[in-house]
Amino acid sequence: MYDSHIYCREYKELKDYIVDILNGEIEEYDIEELAKHIQELYDSGKMSSSQYDDLMGYVQDLAY
Repeated sequence: MYDSHIYCREYKELKDYIVDILNGEIEEYDIEELAKHIQELYDSGKMSSSQYDDLMGYVQDLAY
């Protein structure tokens, strides 16, 4: 399914949050809650697959 027309308003905010974690600016976070929230946005059709893949790639980097 082509869902590139979907634009999630939270995408930039979530990406900025993840970048802050990766840069060490945020030290306390719940990776499982973050992943769950992103999954819920995608499952409800509020986030495109490319946005989902981008964010979840970063989440996987955080998990390891």
